[in-house]
Amino acid sequence: MHQLEIMVKNYKCFSEEVGFDAIQRVNLIIGRNNSGKSSLLDLIDAVTSKKYEFDRSTWRDNQRPQVFFQSVVTEEVATRTFPNNTRGGQIGGNHGDYGRQYIGKTIKWSKSGEERNNNSILIYCDDEGIRPPLRQSGDYHKHLPKNMPIFLEGKVFRRLLAERDILPEPASTTDIKISTNGTGLTNAIQCFINKSDLPSDLVERNILEGLNEIFAHDAGFTDIVCQLHDNNAWEIYLEEEHKGRIPLSQSGSGLKTVMSVLACLILVPHLEGKPLNSYVFGFEELENNIHPALLRRLNEYIYKASIEHDFIYFLTTHSNVLIDQFSKQSDAQIIHVTHDQQSSKCTTAKTYIENNGILDDLDIRASDILQSNGVIWVEGPSDRIYLNRWIDLWSNGTLKEGTHYQIIFYGGRLLSHLTAENPEDIESGISILNANRNALILIDSDKRSRQSRINDTKQRIKDEFDALNAFCWITRGKEIENYIPLEVVSARWGVHVTEHVGRYDNYFDYLDQLVSGEGTKYSSKKTLMAEELIPHMTRENLSQMLNISDSMERVCRSIESWNS
Repeated sequence: MHQLEIMVKNYKCFSEEVGFDAIQRVNLIIGRNNSGKSSLLDLIDAVTSKKYEFDRSTWRDNQRPQVFFQSVVTEEVATRTFPNNTRGGQIGGNHGDYGRQYIGKTIKWSKSGEERNNNSILIYCDDEGIRPPLRQSGDYHKHLPKNMPIFLEGKVFRRLLAERDILPEPASTTDIKISTNGTGLTNAIQCFINKSDLPSDLVERNILEGLNEIFAHDAGFTDIVCQLHDNNAWEIYLEEEHKGRIPLSQSGSGLKTVMSVLACLILVPHLEGKPLNSYVFGFEELENNIHPALLRRLNEYIYKASIEHDFIYFLTTHSNVLIDQFSKQSDAQIIHVTHDQQSSKCTTAKTYIENNGILDDLDIRASDILQSNGVIWVEGPSDRIYLNRWIDLWSNGTLKEGTHYQIIFYGGRLLSHLTAENPEDIESGISILNANRNALILIDSDKRSRQSRINDTKQRIKDEFDALNAFCWITRGKEIENYIPLEVVSARWGVHVTEHVGRYDNYFDYLDQLVSGEGTKYSSKKTLMAEELIPHMTRENLSQMLNISDSMERVCRSIESWNS
Protein backbone atom coordinates (compact mmCIF):
# COMPACT_ATOMS: atom_id res chain seq x y z
CA MET A 1 0.00 0.00 0.00
CA HIS A 2 1.11 3.54 -0.78
CA GLN A 3 0.08 5.76 2.14
CA LEU A 4 -0.78 8.67 -0.09
CA GLU A 5 -4.26 10.13 0.06
CA ILE A 6 -5.48 11.64 -3.22
CA MET A 7 -8.67 13.70 -3.31
CA VAL A 8 -10.41 16.05 -5.74
CA LYS A 9 -12.97 18.80 -5.16
CA ASN A 10 -15.28 20.78 -7.45
CA TYR A 11 -14.83 18.36 -10.35
CA LYS A 12 -17.85 17.12 -12.33
CA CYS A 13 -20.12 15.33 -9.83
CA PHE A 14 -17.76 15.87 -6.87
CA SER A 15 -18.52 19.00 -4.85
CA GLU A 16 -16.66 17.95 -1.70
CA GLU A 17 -13.28 16.25 -1.32
CA VAL A 18 -13.55 12.67 -2.56
CA GLY A 19 -11.08 10.10 -3.84
CA PHE A 20 -8.63 7.57 -2.42
CA ASP A 21 -7.57 7.24 1.22
CA ALA A 22 -4.56 5.25 -0.08
CA ILE A 23 -3.46 3.52 -3.27
CA GLN A 24 -3.26 -0.27 -3.43
CA ARG A 25 -1.99 -2.62 -6.11
CA VAL A 26 -5.63 -3.32 -7.08
CA ASN A 27 -8.19 -0.54 -6.73
CA LEU A 28 -11.77 -1.61 -7.37
CA ILE A 29 -14.21 1.27 -8.01
CA ILE A 30 -17.82 0.19 -7.63
CA GLY A 31 -21.08 2.08 -8.00
CA ARG A 32 -24.23 2.52 -10.01
CA ASN A 33 -24.22 3.94 -13.52
CA ASN A 34 -23.43 7.67 -13.63
CA SER A 35 -22.32 7.68 -10.00
CA GLY A 36 -18.84 9.03 -10.80
CA LYS A 37 -16.64 5.95 -11.23
CA SER A 38 -15.00 7.16 -14.44
CA SER A 39 -14.43 10.59 -12.89
CA LEU A 40 -12.17 8.95 -10.30
CA LEU A 41 -10.11 7.56 -13.18
CA ASP A 42 -9.89 11.13 -14.52
CA LEU A 43 -8.31 12.07 -11.17
CA ILE A 44 -5.63 9.39 -11.59
CA ASP A 45 -5.05 10.59 -15.16
CA ALA A 46 -4.52 14.15 -13.89
CA VAL A 47 -1.99 13.02 -11.26
CA THR A 48 0.06 10.77 -13.56
CA SER A 49 0.21 13.46 -16.26
CA LYS A 50 0.79 16.24 -13.68
CA LYS A 51 -1.91 18.31 -15.41
CA TYR A 52 -3.96 19.78 -12.63
CA GLU A 53 -5.84 22.25 -14.83
CA PHE A 54 -9.19 20.76 -15.84
CA ASP A 55 -11.36 21.74 -18.78
CA ARG A 56 -13.78 24.52 -17.84
CA SER A 57 -16.74 22.28 -18.73
CA THR A 58 -15.81 19.97 -15.81
CA TRP A 59 -15.81 22.72 -13.17
CA ARG A 60 -18.55 22.39 -10.57
CA ASP A 61 -20.55 25.48 -9.56
CA ASN A 62 -18.10 27.56 -11.60
CA GLN A 63 -15.29 26.75 -9.16
CA ARG A 64 -11.85 25.59 -10.27
CA PRO A 65 -11.18 21.94 -9.32
CA GLN A 66 -8.46 21.27 -6.76
CA VAL A 67 -6.48 18.09 -6.18
CA PHE A 68 -5.43 17.38 -2.59
CA PHE A 69 -2.72 15.08 -1.28
CA GLN A 70 -2.00 13.87 2.23
CA SER A 71 0.94 11.84 3.45
CA VAL A 72 3.60 11.71 6.18
CA VAL A 73 6.98 13.40 6.05
CA THR A 74 9.86 10.96 5.59
CA GLU A 75 13.43 11.40 6.79
CA GLU A 76 14.55 11.82 3.16
CA VAL A 77 12.07 14.66 2.58
CA ALA A 78 12.96 16.36 5.85
CA THR A 79 16.69 16.19 5.03
CA ARG A 80 16.14 17.62 1.54
CA THR A 81 13.89 20.42 2.80
CA PHE A 82 15.69 21.57 5.97
CA PRO A 83 19.49 21.89 5.44
CA ASN A 84 21.85 21.06 8.29
CA ASN A 85 24.26 23.83 7.29
CA THR A 86 21.77 26.65 7.93
CA ARG A 87 21.04 28.39 11.22
CA GLY A 88 19.17 31.41 12.50
CA GLY A 89 16.39 33.34 10.80
CA GLN A 90 12.87 32.81 12.10
CA ILE A 91 13.82 29.30 13.24
CA GLY A 92 16.74 30.50 15.35
CA GLY A 93 18.67 27.27 15.75
CA ASN A 94 19.89 24.61 13.31
CA HIS A 95 17.38 24.18 10.50
CA GLY A 96 18.17 20.47 10.12
CA ASP A 97 17.35 19.80 13.77
CA TYR A 98 14.15 21.80 13.37
CA GLY A 99 13.12 19.86 10.27
CA ARG A 100 13.70 16.46 11.83
CA GLN A 101 10.78 17.18 14.16
CA TYR A 102 8.47 16.77 11.17
CA ILE A 103 9.51 13.19 10.37
CA GLY A 104 6.38 11.04 10.65
CA LYS A 105 4.10 14.08 10.81
CA THR A 106 1.07 14.35 8.51
CA ILE A 107 1.00 17.03 5.85
CA LYS A 108 -1.78 17.95 3.42
CA TRP A 109 -1.26 20.04 0.31
CA SER A 110 -3.09 20.92 -2.91
CA LYS A 111 -2.26 21.38 -6.58
CA SER A 112 -4.05 23.07 -9.45
CA GLY A 113 -3.12 24.51 -12.84
CA GLU A 114 -0.85 23.34 -15.67
CA GLU A 115 2.35 21.41 -14.98
CA ARG A 116 4.64 24.33 -15.75
CA ASN A 117 3.02 26.64 -13.20
CA ASN A 118 1.08 24.52 -10.72
CA ASN A 119 2.00 25.19 -7.13
CA SER A 120 2.03 22.88 -4.14
CA ILE A 121 0.14 24.84 -1.51
CA LEU A 122 0.19 23.82 2.14
CA ILE A 123 -3.28 23.10 3.51
CA TYR A 124 -2.44 21.51 6.87
CA CYS A 125 0.58 20.34 8.82
CA ASP A 126 0.69 18.47 12.10
CA ASP A 127 3.16 20.79 13.81
CA GLU A 128 1.64 20.81 17.29
CA GLY A 129 4.37 21.39 19.84
CA ILE A 130 6.92 22.48 17.21
CA ARG A 131 8.17 26.05 17.54
CA PRO A 132 7.97 28.05 15.45
CA PRO A 133 5.04 26.43 13.56
CA LEU A 134 5.70 25.68 9.90
CA ARG A 135 3.88 28.71 8.52
CA GLN A 136 6.12 30.98 10.61
CA SER A 137 9.40 29.33 9.59
CA GLY A 138 10.18 31.45 6.54
CA ASP A 139 9.54 29.79 3.17
CA TYR A 140 9.58 26.23 4.48
CA HIS A 141 5.78 26.07 4.35
CA LYS A 142 6.26 26.39 0.56
CA HIS A 143 9.27 24.09 0.22
CA LEU A 144 7.97 21.16 2.30
CA PRO A 145 4.81 20.41 0.23
CA LYS A 146 6.82 20.94 -2.97
CA ASN A 147 9.30 18.25 -1.85
CA MET A 148 6.65 15.70 -0.88
CA PRO A 149 6.80 12.79 -3.35
CA ILE A 150 3.74 11.83 -5.41
CA PHE A 151 4.72 8.40 -6.68
CA LEU A 152 2.08 8.37 -9.45
CA GLU A 153 3.41 11.50 -11.12
CA GLY A 154 5.28 10.69 -14.31
CA LYS A 155 3.64 7.27 -14.70
CA VAL A 156 1.78 6.52 -17.95
CA PHE A 157 -1.95 6.16 -17.38
CA ARG A 158 -3.38 3.65 -19.84
CA ARG A 159 -7.15 3.36 -20.01
CA LEU A 160 -9.42 0.73 -21.58
CA LEU A 161 -12.89 2.17 -22.03
CA ALA A 162 -16.13 0.31 -21.33
CA GLU A 163 -17.25 0.95 -24.92
CA ARG A 164 -14.72 -0.99 -26.98
CA ASP A 165 -14.58 -3.12 -30.11
CA ILE A 166 -12.08 -4.72 -32.49
CA LEU A 167 -12.94 -4.40 -36.18
CA PRO A 168 -11.22 -4.94 -39.58
CA GLU A 169 -8.92 -2.01 -40.39
CA PRO A 170 -6.78 -0.73 -43.27
CA ALA A 171 -3.03 -1.06 -42.86
CA SER A 172 -0.97 1.81 -41.48
CA THR A 173 2.72 1.13 -40.93
CA THR A 174 3.74 4.68 -40.07
CA ASP A 175 1.43 5.36 -37.14
CA ILE A 176 0.89 2.20 -35.09
CA LYS A 177 -1.30 3.11 -32.14
CA ILE A 178 -3.90 1.26 -30.12
CA SER A 179 -6.62 3.56 -28.81
CA THR A 180 -8.50 3.26 -25.53
CA ASN A 181 -11.58 1.81 -27.29
CA GLY A 182 -9.77 -0.86 -29.34
CA THR A 183 -9.34 1.12 -32.54
CA GLY A 184 -5.95 0.38 -34.09
CA LEU A 185 -5.58 -3.05 -32.49
CA THR A 186 -6.19 -4.97 -35.73
CA ASN A 187 -3.59 -2.89 -37.56
CA ALA A 188 -1.13 -3.29 -34.67
CA ILE A 189 -1.54 -7.09 -34.69
CA GLN A 190 -0.92 -7.32 -38.45
CA CYS A 191 2.13 -5.08 -38.12
CA PHE A 192 3.64 -7.22 -35.35
CA ILE A 193 3.07 -10.34 -37.46
CA ASN A 194 4.25 -8.96 -40.80
CA LYS A 195 6.82 -6.21 -40.16
CA SER A 196 10.41 -7.38 -39.77
CA ASP A 197 11.26 -4.61 -37.30
CA LEU A 198 8.59 -5.72 -34.80
CA PRO A 199 8.85 -8.90 -32.67
CA SER A 200 6.15 -11.24 -33.98
CA ASP A 201 6.56 -13.53 -30.94
CA LEU A 202 4.74 -10.94 -28.80
CA VAL A 203 1.61 -11.89 -30.75
CA GLU A 204 2.33 -15.43 -31.89
CA ARG A 205 3.61 -16.59 -28.50
CA ASN A 206 2.83 -14.14 -25.65
CA ILE A 207 -0.70 -13.14 -26.62
CA LEU A 208 -1.52 -16.70 -27.72
CA GLU A 209 -0.32 -18.06 -24.36
CA GLY A 210 -2.32 -15.41 -22.53
CA LEU A 211 -5.46 -16.30 -24.46
CA ASN A 212 -5.09 -19.99 -23.67
CA GLU A 213 -4.41 -19.32 -19.99
CA ILE A 214 -7.48 -17.12 -19.65
CA PHE A 215 -9.76 -19.32 -21.79
CA ALA A 216 -8.63 -22.55 -20.13
CA HIS A 217 -11.32 -25.28 -20.40
CA ASP A 218 -13.44 -23.06 -22.70
CA ALA A 219 -11.29 -22.81 -25.83
CA GLY A 220 -7.86 -23.75 -27.11
CA PHE A 221 -6.25 -21.45 -29.65
CA THR A 222 -3.46 -22.74 -31.87
CA ASP A 223 -2.64 -19.67 -33.97
CA ILE A 224 -3.26 -15.95 -34.53
CA VAL A 225 -3.14 -14.71 -38.11
CA CYS A 226 -4.15 -11.61 -40.05
CA GLN A 227 -5.67 -11.77 -43.53
CA LEU A 228 -6.44 -9.03 -46.03
CA HIS A 229 -9.99 -8.63 -47.35
CA ASP A 230 -10.86 -7.46 -50.87
CA ASN A 231 -11.58 -3.97 -49.50
CA ASN A 232 -7.95 -3.74 -48.27
CA ALA A 233 -9.00 -4.11 -44.63
CA TRP A 234 -7.05 -6.46 -42.35
CA GLU A 235 -8.93 -8.97 -40.18
CA ILE A 236 -7.64 -10.86 -37.12
CA TYR A 237 -8.35 -14.60 -37.19
CA LEU A 238 -8.01 -16.97 -34.24
CA GLU A 239 -7.51 -20.63 -35.07
CA GLU A 240 -8.92 -23.41 -32.89
CA GLU A 241 -8.01 -27.04 -33.29
CA HIS A 242 -11.50 -28.31 -34.16
CA LYS A 243 -13.10 -25.11 -35.48
CA GLY A 244 -10.53 -23.72 -37.88
CA ARG A 245 -10.01 -19.98 -38.32
CA ILE A 246 -12.67 -17.67 -36.90
CA PRO A 247 -12.67 -13.90 -37.63
CA LEU A 248 -12.40 -11.87 -34.45
CA SER A 249 -15.00 -9.36 -35.66
CA GLN A 250 -17.56 -12.20 -35.62
CA SER A 251 -16.54 -13.46 -32.18
CA GLY A 252 -18.12 -12.56 -28.86
CA SER A 253 -17.29 -9.33 -27.06
CA GLY A 254 -15.72 -11.34 -24.21
CA LEU A 255 -12.95 -12.52 -26.52
CA LYS A 256 -12.45 -8.95 -27.76
CA THR A 257 -12.19 -7.72 -24.17
CA VAL A 258 -9.49 -10.30 -23.39
CA MET A 259 -7.59 -9.37 -26.57
CA SER A 260 -7.81 -5.68 -25.65
CA VAL A 261 -6.42 -6.30 -22.16
CA LEU A 262 -3.58 -8.46 -23.50
CA ALA A 263 -2.73 -5.73 -26.01
CA CYS A 264 -2.50 -3.19 -23.16
CA LEU A 265 -0.14 -5.42 -21.18
CA ILE A 266 1.96 -6.87 -24.01
CA LEU A 267 1.90 -4.70 -27.16
CA VAL A 268 1.43 -1.14 -25.90
CA PRO A 269 4.60 -1.10 -23.72
CA HIS A 270 6.67 -2.24 -26.71
CA LEU A 271 5.12 0.32 -29.06
CA GLU A 272 5.74 3.11 -26.55
CA GLY A 273 9.18 1.85 -25.49
CA LYS A 274 8.37 1.75 -21.78
CA PRO A 275 8.53 -1.02 -19.15
CA LEU A 276 5.27 -2.28 -17.64
CA ASN A 277 6.12 -0.88 -14.20
CA SER A 278 5.96 2.64 -15.63
CA TYR A 279 2.23 2.21 -16.34
CA VAL A 280 -0.92 2.64 -14.29
CA PHE A 281 -3.91 0.92 -15.87
CA GLY A 282 -7.58 1.84 -15.71
CA PHE A 283 -9.86 -0.95 -16.95
CA GLU A 284 -13.52 -0.02 -17.24
CA GLU A 285 -16.26 -2.63 -16.83
CA LEU A 286 -14.36 -5.68 -18.02
CA GLU A 287 -17.38 -7.79 -17.08
CA ASN A 288 -19.49 -6.52 -20.01
CA ASN A 289 -20.79 -9.58 -21.90
CA ILE A 290 -18.26 -11.87 -20.29
CA HIS A 291 -18.89 -15.12 -18.40
CA PRO A 292 -18.12 -14.99 -14.63
CA ALA A 293 -15.61 -17.86 -14.84
CA LEU A 294 -13.79 -16.14 -17.70
CA LEU A 295 -13.87 -12.84 -15.80
CA ARG A 296 -12.21 -14.50 -12.80
CA ARG A 297 -9.43 -15.95 -14.95
CA LEU A 298 -8.91 -12.65 -16.78
CA ASN A 299 -8.55 -10.78 -13.51
CA GLU A 300 -6.26 -13.46 -12.10
CA TYR A 301 -4.07 -12.99 -15.19
CA ILE A 302 -3.95 -9.20 -14.70
CA TYR A 303 -3.25 -9.59 -10.99
CA LYS A 304 -0.35 -12.00 -11.54
CA ALA A 305 1.09 -9.66 -14.19
CA SER A 306 0.85 -6.74 -11.73
CA ILE A 307 2.89 -8.69 -9.19
CA GLU A 308 5.47 -9.85 -11.72
CA HIS A 309 5.93 -6.41 -13.29
CA ASP A 310 5.04 -4.25 -10.26
CA PHE A 311 2.30 -2.03 -11.65
CA ILE A 312 -0.89 -0.59 -10.14
CA TYR A 313 -4.30 -0.82 -11.74
CA PHE A 314 -7.85 0.43 -11.27
CA LEU A 315 -11.06 -1.40 -12.18
CA THR A 316 -14.50 0.19 -12.49
CA THR A 317 -17.18 -2.44 -12.21
CA HIS A 318 -20.69 -3.51 -11.26
CA SER A 319 -19.63 -7.14 -10.88
CA ASN A 320 -20.11 -9.14 -7.68
CA VAL A 321 -17.50 -11.55 -9.12
CA LEU A 322 -14.78 -8.93 -8.67
CA ILE A 323 -16.09 -7.96 -5.24
CA ASP A 324 -15.79 -11.61 -4.21
CA GLN A 325 -12.35 -11.95 -5.82
CA PHE A 326 -10.72 -8.93 -4.22
CA SER A 327 -12.68 -8.11 -1.06
CA LYS A 328 -10.33 -10.04 1.24
CA GLN A 329 -6.98 -9.42 -0.46
CA SER A 330 -4.53 -7.36 1.57
CA ASP A 331 -3.18 -5.59 -1.54
CA ALA A 332 -6.61 -4.64 -2.90
CA GLN A 333 -9.27 -2.16 -1.88
CA ILE A 334 -12.87 -1.39 -2.84
CA ILE A 335 -13.97 2.20 -3.37
CA HIS A 336 -17.76 2.59 -3.25
CA VAL A 337 -19.07 5.60 -5.20
CA THR A 338 -22.60 6.80 -4.44
CA HIS A 339 -24.70 9.67 -5.79
CA ASP A 340 -27.50 11.35 -3.80
CA GLN A 341 -28.98 13.23 -6.79
CA GLN A 342 -26.88 16.27 -5.90
CA SER A 343 -23.27 15.16 -5.67
CA SER A 344 -21.16 12.00 -5.41
CA LYS A 345 -19.29 10.62 -2.43
CA CYS A 346 -16.67 7.88 -2.02
CA THR A 347 -16.18 5.36 0.77
CA THR A 348 -13.38 2.85 1.13
CA ALA A 349 -15.20 -0.35 2.11
CA LYS A 350 -13.45 -1.80 5.15
CA THR A 351 -16.26 -3.29 7.22
CA TYR A 352 -18.96 -5.91 6.82
CA ILE A 353 -21.66 -3.21 6.81
CA GLU A 354 -19.87 -1.20 4.10
CA ASN A 355 -19.46 -4.28 1.92
CA ASN A 356 -23.13 -5.08 2.37
CA GLY A 357 -23.92 -1.52 1.30
CA ILE A 358 -22.12 -2.16 -1.98
CA LEU A 359 -24.18 -5.26 -2.66
CA ASP A 360 -27.38 -3.37 -1.81
CA ASP A 361 -26.39 -0.46 -4.04
CA LEU A 362 -25.78 -2.81 -6.97
CA ASP A 363 -29.02 -4.69 -6.16
CA ILE A 364 -27.10 -7.94 -5.75
CA ARG A 365 -29.14 -10.39 -3.69
CA ALA A 366 -28.15 -13.60 -1.97
CA SER A 367 -30.39 -15.47 -4.41
CA ASP A 368 -28.45 -13.92 -7.32
CA ILE A 369 -25.10 -15.15 -6.04
CA LEU A 370 -26.57 -18.55 -5.01
CA GLN A 371 -23.46 -20.02 -3.35
CA SER A 372 -19.80 -19.42 -2.68
CA ASN A 373 -17.56 -22.00 -4.35
CA GLY A 374 -17.46 -24.21 -1.29
CA VAL A 375 -17.87 -24.21 2.47
CA ILE A 376 -15.69 -25.66 5.23
CA TRP A 377 -17.52 -26.22 8.51
CA VAL A 378 -15.47 -25.88 11.71
CA GLU A 379 -16.41 -25.67 15.38
CA GLY A 380 -15.12 -22.19 16.16
CA PRO A 381 -12.87 -19.22 15.28
CA SER A 382 -9.57 -20.72 16.48
CA ASP A 383 -10.13 -23.73 14.17
CA ARG A 384 -10.61 -21.29 11.29
CA ILE A 385 -7.28 -19.57 12.05
CA TYR A 386 -5.34 -22.84 12.11
CA LEU A 387 -7.05 -24.26 9.02
CA ASN A 388 -6.53 -21.11 6.94
CA ARG A 389 -2.82 -21.21 7.82
CA TRP A 390 -2.55 -24.89 6.89
CA ILE A 391 -4.39 -24.39 3.59
CA ASP A 392 -2.02 -21.54 2.78
CA LEU A 393 1.00 -23.77 3.48
CA TRP A 394 -0.24 -26.85 1.61
CA SER A 395 -1.46 -24.86 -1.43
CA ASN A 396 1.65 -22.64 -1.58
CA GLY A 397 -0.58 -19.60 -1.11
CA THR A 398 -2.84 -20.30 -4.09
CA LEU A 399 -6.08 -21.00 -2.19
CA LYS A 400 -7.70 -18.13 -0.31
CA GLU A 401 -10.75 -17.86 1.92
CA GLY A 402 -13.35 -15.59 0.38
CA THR A 403 -12.22 -16.41 -3.15
CA HIS A 404 -11.97 -20.21 -3.28
CA TYR A 405 -13.86 -21.27 -0.14
CA GLN A 406 -15.65 -19.91 2.92
CA ILE A 407 -15.41 -21.12 6.51
CA ILE A 408 -18.61 -21.42 8.60
CA PHE A 409 -18.84 -22.18 12.33
CA TYR A 410 -21.16 -24.89 13.61
CA GLY A 411 -20.49 -24.18 17.27
CA GLY A 412 -19.96 -27.44 19.15
CA ARG A 413 -23.30 -28.81 20.38
CA LEU A 414 -25.13 -27.37 17.36
CA LEU A 415 -23.53 -30.17 15.34
CA SER A 416 -26.35 -32.45 16.50
CA HIS A 417 -28.84 -30.29 14.59
CA LEU A 418 -26.91 -30.49 11.28
CA THR A 419 -27.21 -33.09 8.58
CA ALA A 420 -25.47 -33.74 5.28
CA GLU A 421 -28.44 -35.57 3.78
CA ASN A 422 -30.33 -34.30 0.73
CA PRO A 423 -32.42 -31.27 1.84
CA GLU A 424 -35.52 -32.87 0.29
CA ASP A 425 -35.05 -36.06 2.31
CA ILE A 426 -34.91 -34.62 5.81
CA GLU A 427 -37.81 -33.86 8.12
CA SER A 428 -35.88 -32.10 10.89
CA GLY A 429 -32.48 -30.56 11.38
CA ILE A 430 -30.53 -28.08 9.29
CA SER A 431 -29.15 -29.20 5.94
CA ILE A 432 -25.49 -28.46 5.35
CA LEU A 433 -26.19 -28.71 1.61
CA ASN A 434 -28.66 -25.82 1.76
CA ALA A 435 -25.72 -23.62 2.74
CA ASN A 436 -23.60 -25.07 -0.04
CA ARG A 437 -23.56 -28.28 -2.07
CA ASN A 438 -19.71 -28.22 -1.93
CA ALA A 439 -18.75 -28.85 1.67
CA LEU A 440 -16.29 -30.50 4.01
CA ILE A 441 -16.23 -30.51 7.78
CA LEU A 442 -13.56 -30.55 10.52
CA ILE A 443 -14.57 -32.12 13.84
CA ASP A 444 -12.59 -32.63 17.07
CA SER A 445 -12.67 -36.33 17.99
CA ASP A 446 -12.64 -35.50 21.74
CA LYS A 447 -11.21 -39.00 22.28
CA ARG A 448 -9.34 -39.50 25.56
CA SER A 449 -7.59 -42.72 24.50
CA ARG A 450 -7.07 -44.96 21.49
CA GLN A 451 -9.92 -47.21 22.68
CA SER A 452 -12.43 -44.35 22.99
CA ARG A 453 -15.20 -44.08 20.41
CA ILE A 454 -16.44 -40.89 18.82
CA ASN A 455 -20.01 -40.04 19.82
CA ASP A 456 -23.08 -40.93 17.78
CA THR A 457 -23.54 -37.42 16.31
CA LYS A 458 -20.01 -37.31 14.93
CA GLN A 459 -20.31 -40.82 13.56
CA ARG A 460 -23.61 -39.91 11.86
CA ILE A 461 -22.09 -36.80 10.24
CA LYS A 462 -19.11 -38.85 9.06
CA ASP A 463 -21.38 -41.49 7.54
CA GLU A 464 -23.44 -38.84 5.75
CA PHE A 465 -20.34 -37.14 4.32
CA ASP A 466 -18.89 -40.50 3.26
CA ALA A 467 -22.11 -41.23 1.39
CA LEU A 468 -21.64 -37.99 -0.53
CA ASN A 469 -17.97 -38.80 -1.21
CA ALA A 470 -17.18 -35.61 0.72
CA PHE A 471 -14.47 -35.23 3.33
CA CYS A 472 -15.33 -35.38 7.02
CA TRP A 473 -12.06 -34.80 8.86
CA ILE A 474 -12.26 -36.07 12.42
CA THR A 475 -9.03 -35.19 14.19
CA ARG A 476 -6.60 -38.05 14.83
CA GLY A 477 -5.95 -36.62 18.29
CA LYS A 478 -8.24 -35.20 20.95
CA GLU A 479 -8.61 -31.69 19.44
CA ILE A 480 -7.16 -29.50 16.74
CA GLU A 481 -4.55 -28.20 19.23
CA ASN A 482 -3.01 -31.68 19.34
CA TYR A 483 -1.61 -30.96 15.85
CA ILE A 484 0.59 -28.13 17.24
CA PRO A 485 4.27 -29.21 16.94
CA LEU A 486 6.86 -28.76 19.68
CA GLU A 487 8.90 -26.42 17.44
CA VAL A 488 6.01 -23.95 17.48
CA VAL A 489 5.82 -24.02 21.26
CA SER A 490 9.58 -23.50 21.51
CA ALA A 491 9.50 -20.55 19.12
CA ARG A 492 6.52 -18.85 20.79
CA TRP A 493 7.54 -19.22 24.44
CA GLY A 494 11.31 -19.50 24.10
CA VAL A 495 11.54 -22.74 26.05
CA HIS A 496 13.32 -26.00 25.30
CA VAL A 497 10.70 -28.62 24.41
CA THR A 498 11.63 -32.26 23.82
CA GLU A 499 8.23 -33.91 23.30
CA HIS A 500 5.10 -33.10 21.28
CA VAL A 501 1.79 -32.91 23.09
CA GLY A 502 0.34 -36.38 23.56
CA ARG A 503 -2.20 -37.54 21.03
CA TYR A 504 -5.06 -37.65 23.56
CA ASP A 505 -3.70 -35.18 26.13
CA ASN A 506 -5.34 -31.89 27.02
CA TYR A 507 -3.17 -29.34 25.22
CA PHE A 508 -3.56 -26.63 27.86
CA ASP A 509 -2.48 -28.96 30.68
CA TYR A 510 0.57 -29.81 28.53
CA LEU A 511 1.29 -26.10 28.07
CA ASP A 512 0.95 -25.41 31.79
CA GLN A 513 3.63 -28.02 32.47
CA LEU A 514 6.00 -26.30 30.01
CA VAL A 515 5.29 -22.68 30.95
CA SER A 516 3.56 -22.22 34.28
CA GLY A 517 0.17 -20.53 33.98
CA GLU A 518 0.18 -20.19 30.18
CA GLY A 519 -2.15 -23.14 29.59
CA THR A 520 -4.69 -21.77 32.06
CA LYS A 521 -4.38 -18.32 30.51
CA TYR A 522 -4.97 -19.46 26.92
CA SER A 523 -7.63 -22.10 27.60
CA SER A 524 -10.17 -19.26 27.52
CA LYS A 525 -8.30 -17.36 24.78
CA LYS A 526 -7.94 -19.99 22.09
CA THR A 527 -8.29 -17.48 19.24
CA LEU A 528 -5.51 -15.27 20.61
CA MET A 529 -3.22 -18.29 21.03
CA ALA A 530 -3.94 -19.43 17.46
CA GLU A 531 -3.02 -15.99 16.09
CA GLU A 532 0.26 -16.05 18.03
CA LEU A 533 1.20 -19.59 16.99
CA ILE A 534 0.47 -19.70 13.25
CA PRO A 535 3.46 -17.54 12.20
CA HIS A 536 5.74 -20.28 13.59
CA MET A 537 3.98 -23.11 11.73
CA THR A 538 5.64 -24.56 8.65
CA ARG A 539 4.71 -27.45 6.45
CA GLU A 540 7.85 -29.24 7.65
CA ASN A 541 7.17 -29.04 11.39
CA LEU A 542 3.44 -29.77 10.97
CA SER A 543 4.09 -32.84 8.83
CA GLN A 544 5.35 -34.68 11.91
CA MET A 545 1.93 -34.46 13.52
CA LEU A 546 -0.70 -37.24 13.36
CA ASN A 547 -0.68 -37.77 9.60
CA ILE A 548 -1.86 -34.21 8.98
CA SER A 549 -0.36 -34.18 5.46
CA ASP A 550 -2.86 -36.71 4.11
CA SER A 551 -5.78 -34.76 5.54
CA MET A 552 -4.52 -31.41 4.24
CA GLU A 553 -3.87 -32.78 0.77
CA ARG A 554 -7.47 -34.00 0.68
CA VAL A 555 -8.74 -30.61 1.89
CA CYS A 556 -6.80 -28.80 -0.86
CA ARG A 557 -7.94 -31.29 -3.53
CA SER A 558 -11.54 -30.69 -2.48
CA ILE A 559 -11.19 -26.91 -2.69
CA GLU A 560 -9.47 -27.16 -6.06
CA SER A 561 -12.30 -29.33 -7.40
CA TRP A 562 -14.89 -26.79 -6.19
CA ASN A 563 -13.04 -24.13 -8.18
CA SER A 564 -12.59 -26.29 -11.32
